[in-house]
Amino acid sequence: MRNLIAATAAVCLGLSALPALAKDLIVTVAKPDRLYVIDAKARTVETDCKLDFNLIPGVIAMSPDNRIAYILAGRWENVYGVDLETCETVFSAHQSDGDIRRKTIASLAVSKDGKEVYTVRNPVRILADRYEVLEPELAVYDTSAGLKAEPVRTFPAPRRMTVMATGRNGMLYAAGHEIYAIDPKTGETTIKIANKSWDRPTYSGPDVLAFWPIGTQADEFMLLYSAAVFTDESQSELADFIWGYESVDLTTGESEIEDFASFEVIMFSAIRDPNDKSKLYGVYTQLSKHDLETKELVKRVDLPHTYYCINISSDGKEIYVGGTNDDIGVYDAETLERIGEILLPSGGDMAAGTMHVISTGS
Repeated sequence: MRNLIAATAAVCLGLSALPALAKDLIVTVAKPDRLYVIDAKARTVETDCKLDFNLIPGVIAMSPDNRIAYILAGRWENVYGVDLETCETVFSAHQSDGDIRRKTIASLAVSKDGKEVYTVRNPVRILADRYEVLEPELAVYDTSAGLKAEPVRTFPAPRRMTVMATGRNGMLYAAGHEIYAIDPKTGETTIKIANKSWDRPTYSGPDVLAFWPIGTQADEFMLLYSAAVFTDESQSELADFIWGYESVDLTTGESEIEDFASFEVIMFSAIRDPNDKSKLYGVYTQLSKHDLETKELVKRVDLPHTYYCINISSDGKEIYVGGTNDDIGVYDAETLERIGEILLPSGGDMAAGTMHVISTGS
């Protein structure tokens, strides 16, 4: 009997020591005060966190271990870190003080070792009769600083900065007039991908909407651009309006920029299949699937309403569209058939909040 009990205990211990099965989770926010962790396959809310701060705009950057969601909130001013297991706010940085108001326009990223958080702050001094516009700055925070974090380093930064991402080489990539590469240790800033200064004589300047820091599934920093293309360098006769993409591989640091389609529909955000980067999916009023090798539109379907933010499952089989309202649409990546829907229990809309897909277990 003693041997049987011992054997049973050993089996139970072995089972409890097994790693959890891998699954995808969707992390997003919704008004007025919710952070959700959603089981992507089950289409169910796994964690519902009630936040104790104003979540607007709800830009999210995940810690490398996917345990902490860093949220740009407080009407574009503050950064909070929320533990996804406990819903506890474990980090906060209030960026305005005294007569200086600092706003961050989607510029939020976390270092690959999880030790630092980066923002680009746009300060103004509030005077009795006017605002005095000050120079933008990159602020570096220690993630272990707790609830009253102050920058450990600041550096001058280019204007008009929006989304950012960090590479495994330690560099910070940021979108503005150009795609910049910034060394967060020294503040040294160089152009990684030319936008405003690109050397394309038959093209107009590019228009880049960069607000949703997605792409972690493929470990890339990718943005869409649109531009007018002319028949020659005189730019007197229009040839086409086009869509293109620009990407930095966050593993290798390699970059690319390429046109891929005529400008037939508006797309707010796009994602590539992490297992086949020749497949690009874009969303707004329609969901579009593009083949980047052939530069062909594979398929396009109308959506029940506009969606701002798109993401993809780890295996590349499902597409998730969110933002705007209180629902996440689920689509088959091969056929673009709508195969599911996730309704958020608060009934609040996601607005322009980020929708991340993270993997857990092994």
